[in-house]
Amino acid sequence: MRPSLTFELRNYQSGDEYQIIDLFNAAFGRNNFFTPRTVEFWIWRYVKKPGFDPKGIFIAEKEGRIISSVVETIRKAKFGEKTLHLGVIDDVSTQPELWGKGLASKLLGEAIKYAEQKKLDGLALFADPEGNARKIYLSHGFIDAKRFHFYMKIFDQKELPENKTKKEFDNQNMSFERLTQKNLKDFTEKFNRAHTPLEGFYPQSMNELRWSLLEPSKVFPSETWTTKKDGEIIGGGTLRIRKIIAYGTELNSALLENVFTLERNDVSTAKTVLLKLLEQARGKGCPIALSIISSNCDFESKSLELTGFTKVSDEVEMIKCSEFDFTPSAKRCWYAPYEHMI
Repeated sequence: MRPSLTFELRNYQSGDEYQIIDLFNAAFGRNNFFTPRTVEFWIWRYVKKPGFDPKGIFIAEKEGRIISSVVETIRKAKFGEKTLHLGVIDDVSTQPELWGKGLASKLLGEAIKYAEQKKLDGLALFADPEGNARKIYLSHGFIDAKRFHFYMKIFDQKELPENKTKKEFDNQNMSFERLTQKNLKDFTEKFNRAHTPLEGFYPQSMNELRWSLLEPSKVFPSETWTTKKDGEIIGGGTLRIRKIIAYGTELNSALLENVFTLERNDVSTAKTVLLKLLEQARGKGCPIALSIISSNCDFESKSLELTGFTKVSDEVEMIKCSEFDFTPSAKRCWYAPYEHMI
């Protein structure tokens, strides 16, 4: 029988982020590969997110020390003709010396109650398909809904992508433009048009994309580039520079996100966007680049492989939603909500 552990259960209060960050880094720092949190990142990611609700952050505290926490945010996701309001579970963390005492399971139960109170359609989270935490999620009624692939590129110092990218664009009469407040409206319309066919995507507002794509530059290096032809946006992508720890070594990684083209199978434009982002990443001294795509997405995988990426691992999106069958959706390409996956 598991020995009892007394603790106080409560929601987030301003100032908790310092302990929550230490908790997250202690819990995930034992992995061979992880992205450490900073207070500034955490505040942007949760407190400044449109629609932030402190009641969606669940904390177990013992004698003034936070020993476990779970974060739940809300997002809309469209599957076929059905739009679901999902609570997304993030940063499930417990102090390592207290693993196995049911703390994460208890807080996950609270997150499920919160979703029920909010009358959400279900919950979603992302997990290592081979990890121990997946067993906890299965016991709470989550199912595997979709696999996502992690791709990695190790930079070859002999490459000269700057010249390669310029030639690609000159040959196709294309140009780059960095995303700013001035062109955000046009970008939002094109971004939504390109992603609408993907399962799990719901059109983003200008306010949401401002938070997601422009505000992070104040917290960590982040830039989004549009690709134009004859003055019109035909694609784009985002580069974020994040510190990761791989097998005990800290290094800067380039995260390539939201790479899109208005024409769904326009591999040539997608490749050129990727080359531009990689060029920027090399200029910032990143030795590796990472990207995440849904399985069954031949267009995305082909574009990545043409620019030197290799698939290295998987992550699974798990969903708890008793009134919806995800089997047909799983056969199609899904939108990757990057902020929940890294």
